[in-house]
Amino acid sequence: MSNTVISVSLIGWANNITASPYIYGVFGGLALVILLGAVWLLLRKPKSKTSPVPSERPTLIRQQCRDISLLIYEKIISLKSHDKVILLAGAGLEYLPVTIPVQTAVRLAQAGKKILLIDLDTKRNAAARAFDLNENIVKNCISPKPLPTPLENLSLWPAEFFVRFGQMNLRSVIQSAENCFDTILINIPYLDGHPDRKLIASSAKAGLIFCKTTQQFDRLSKLLTQSQCQLLEEKPLCG
Repeated sequence: MSNTVISVSLIGWANNITASPYIYGVFGGLALVILLGAVWLLLRKPKSKTSPVPSERPTLIRQQCRDISLLIYEKIISLKSHDKVILLAGAGLEYLPVTIPVQTAVRLAQAGKKILLIDLDTKRNAAARAFDLNENIVKNCISPKPLPTPLENLSLWPAEFFVRFGQMNLRSVIQSAENCFDTILINIPYLDGHPDRKLIASSAKAGLIFCKTTQQFDRLSKLLTQSQCQLLEEKPLCG
């Protein structure tokens, strides 16, 4: 009997609540609070940093290489005439793309300087391809010599020469070319681990370092200083 009375009372209480106009306002208010809370959580979520879309990255890299080559050009132009052998020294292939020495050489040649670019990147021989030098032209050379590029005033000593003519001495190459060129650029993107790094560094009058970490810069700057190669920039560059 008591259970029946309780059930009837609960049913009546439920009917009174659903019949009340205020109940819909209460549920509507709760729904609004939940919705506003969700919106607030979404808005306070930290925004991720925007990064260039893949199609923009090649453009940004090319612009960065142009900016660095312009900086190098300005450094070289300001040097005295006897400081004509310039070392572009990298801590690894990823820090000194061939675009930078090539663009620097082109800028100097276009300014009326007679330029020789010596490529020591024997792993890629990329400078020869950058100037569209036919492989047969390089391979058919009986004796090594500076090869003219399509650009006036600019010659290239391809890296392949240092592979084919293994006994070739870098200093001898530079000494034979100094009287024929206004500026000699030496491209060595992995000087940090090169077995002849001391010889290479001591063959230049001035240089710039391309790396990422402080440890890499400290090692290479110490090497250049001990080799009496003037450091043109007191911080690392990175392509």
